[in-house]
Amino acid sequence: MKVLAAFLVIFLKINYAQADCVYGAKSKTRFQALDSSTILLTGGYGGTIITKIYCCVYSSSNVTVLKDDFCSFDDAVFYIDGEVKEVRDVKKIN
Repeated sequence: MKVLAAFLVIFLKINYAQADCVYGAKSKTRFQALDSSTILLTGGYGGTIITKIYCCVYSSSNVTVLKDDFCSFDDAVFYIDGEVKEVRDVKKIN
């Protein structure tokens, strides 16, 4: 049991240590669907933001950013085509 608990702690530290965070996402003025699960946010101040989500997004999708600041694996970040969506991964590109 102790081995399993130790493995779980190490696993969580490794995965969450890689989580990135972004700030100022609501200032972005444009979005682009790069593929069915990747959104590129551009415009506004700061660098470009690229996010991976757990759902399908299309170039015709209606996308609203709900949180200005968020990290990888955050929930309720986007409102896409009538549904609240969480983020799987996020990176800021300068």
